Amino acid sequence: MKTEKVKIPIKTKKNIAAAIHYPEIETDKLAVLCPGNLDTKDYNHLIKLAETLSKEGYTTVRFDPLGTWESDGQDADYSVSRYLKDVASVLDFMLSRKSYKTILLGGHSRGGEISILYAAQDPRISIVVPIMPPTPISAEELKGDKYTNWKKQGFYLSTRDIPGSSETKSFKLPYDHLTDRLKFNSIQAVKKIHTPIIFVAGELDKVCLPEEVKILFDNANEPKRYLFLRGIGHGYRRSVAEIDIVNAEILKTLQIL
Repeated sequence: MKTEKVKIPIKTKKNIAAAIHYPEIETDKLAVLCPGNLDTKDYNHLIKLAETLSKEGYTTVRFDPLGTWESDGQDADYSVSRYLKDVASVLDFMLSRKSYKTILLGGHSRGGEISILYAAQDPRISIVVPIMPPTPISAEELKGDKYTNWKKQGFYLSTRDIPGSSETKSFKLPYDHLTDRLKFNSIQAVKKIHTPIIFVAGELDKVCLPEEVKILFDNANEPKRYLFLRGIGHGYRRSVAEIDIVNAEILKTLQIL
């Protein structure tokens, strides 16, 4: 299977870095995969999911949101508002190349949340696959140390491991990032989606708890599926065996949904 690296231009004269996986036989199916909060398109779970979907005939795109990794911009460019625009830019770019009848939008963690928020506003999306998506931040959570310190300092420092390296990469998010995120509510958004949606929850997930994913599922319209995967945690990307389990369950559900 062929993989093409591209730079997708946006209106601000910056570029979104993306990788496109092409199936062996061309079809009318497209998949767009969204990485988690400050994660990269090049983490193994997204690469493997892109390869899995490509084998099923999907032309599959994974990308870095603006302000992160190989895409243009600064840390301050990264926000939920901007991320949603990036999804639209990626989708428009792919549709300018070819017409697709089926469009799958999915992602892990924050990418799953983005998938829900975006699908609620764009009727072109045919299937949504949020993997371990978070629910909105509660008023009680906002009183915790993480968010009070963020407000006091004016920024939040977050670190990610660099694929294939022992080194790390740090991002400095301004408090505006949080205030922007609070404008969006995935529970309300999921009620507006009327296309098939597959929720994936991990039994061992301590970041986006299975019961929180279930709240999103309960508020979603049919057709929908809730995949509760035993022995799987939020950081399953670090285990090839766990990645294979997650992808196999997603694929099996796509085939019967």
